[in-house]
Amino acid sequence: MSPTPPRHPSRPTRALRAATGTLTAVALGLTASAALAPAASAAAPDSARESAERATLTRTPFAFRANGYGTSASGGMVPVGSDRTALSSIACTSDAGKAHRNFVAESEVPGLGTVRGVYSRVTTSQKKGVATSASVHRVAEIVLADTPLGSLTIDGVESTTSAFHDADGFHATAQSDIAGISYTPPGGEPQSLDIPSADQPITVPGLAVIELGRTIEKETKDDARAYAVGLVIKVIPTETTVKVARSVAKIEKGYKSGIFHGSGVPAKAKVLGELVEVGKVINQVMPCTGTDGELDPMDAADVNLADEITVEGASARQKGKQTKRKAVGMEASSVAELDLGGQLVVEAIKSKVKVKRMANGKLKRNARASFGAITLGGEPQSLDQLGELEIPGLAKIQTGLKKKIKGGIRIVGVRVTLLDGTGAVLDFATSKLSISES
Repeated sequence: MSPTPPRHPSRPTRALRAATGTLTAVALGLTASAALAPAASAAAPDSARESAERATLTRTPFAFRANGYGTSASGGMVPVGSDRTALSSIACTSDAGKAHRNFVAESEVPGLGTVRGVYSRVTTSQKKGVATSASVHRVAEIVLADTPLGSLTIDGVESTTSAFHDADGFHATAQSDIAGISYTPPGGEPQSLDIPSADQPITVPGLAVIELGRTIEKETKDDARAYAVGLVIKVIPTETTVKVARSVAKIEKGYKSGIFHGSGVPAKAKVLGELVEVGKVINQVMPCTGTDGELDPMDAADVNLADEITVEGASARQKGKQTKRKAVGMEASSVAELDLGGQLVVEAIKSKVKVKRMANGKLKRNARASFGAITLGGEPQSLDQLGELEIPGLAKIQTGLKKKIKGGIRIVGVRVTLLDGTGAVLDFATSKLSISES
C-alpha cells in the first residue's frame, strides 16, 4: 500500500482526544522509566586502533559472537530495558582478531546501589589452528545503599567464557568467581559472609538474597556456546533483581559467503532518545550463519505490556541460507491486534523483509507491510487515510516505514508518535535484515 498525504483534522473530536490522552499516559510512564535508566558509558573512538585492527583481521570459516556486561537490573523501581553497565559486544563476524573493551570507574544502579571498577572485554582470535570467541567481565565492588538494617558489600565478581574450535572439534568453557561478601550491621563492624553455592543462596534478612549465577557449556559437532553470570542479587527493599558479570561466547561453522544480522520485534518504544523494550514479547535474532534454509517461528500468547497496552498474537518468523555463491534471508514480524487502552485498535499488522547478497557483493533487498482494520477513538479509519494520519499537536500514526541500512533493509509496520512533548515513539511489527561479507 502506498502512503497518502497526511490528513489533518481541524478539530479533534472528544473521542480522538481521549485516545491521545491514553497514549500520553502510556508515554509518561515510559518517560519516567527511561529517566531512571543509568547513563551508558562512552569512549571516544580511537582511529589508530581501529585501523590497526582492520589490518590484523583474518577471515575464517567460522562465525563468532561475544558479548556481556557488568550489571543489569530489572523489576521493582527499575524500568524494563534499563541500561547495562560496561556493555561490550562483538556482533556476528567471521573475522578473527577483533577486540572490544569497556570500563566504568563508578556508576549508580537504580534499585541496587553503587558499582565500581566495572571492566568488560570481548575478543575473537585464531592462533595455531585454534579459533576462539572469548568474553571476560568483572565488577571490583558492589555497595548496596545503606538502610536501617545495615549495608552489604560484594567484592571481586568475575565471569569468563570461551567457545573455540580445534583439531578435535568444538568446545566451551565457562566459570565465575567471587572474592568476598561482607555485611555491616548498624553501628557494627563488617562481618564476612559465606560465598553462595550453586544450590544454596545466602540471605541477608531485609536486605538481599544472593545467588550464584548459572554457567552453561554447550558443545555440538556444529557449534559451541558458553554462558556465565557471576551473581544474581535480589534486593529486598526495592524488589529489584540484578545480574552481575554476565559473559557470553559463541562460535559456529557454516560461513560460506555472508554473515546475517537480523531480527523480528513485534513491539518496542523509544522515549527521549532511550530505547525501551516494552515487555518481553518476542525479540527473535537471526543466527550468524542463518537457519540452514529452515523456517524458524516464534510466537507469544496475548500479553499486557503495560496498563494501557495489549498485544495479541505477536509472532516472528525468520529463514536464512547461504552457499559459496550467495546468501539469502527473510525476517517477518506480526501482531494480530494492538489495543492501546481501547482507544486505538489496529488489527493484523504485518511486516516482512528479504535480502539476497551475492558472493561478488551484489545486493537485492525489499520490504513490505500491511494491516487490517483500524479504529481511533471509536471511529473507524479508512485504509487510504493511513499512509500517515496526524492529529495536530497530539499524535501521528504512520505505516510501512522503510529504511535501507548497510547490507539490507528495515521496515516498521505501524508507528505511533506522540506530539505532546513526551517524545514517545511506539513501533509495532518491526522486521530488519542485513547480510555482510564477514
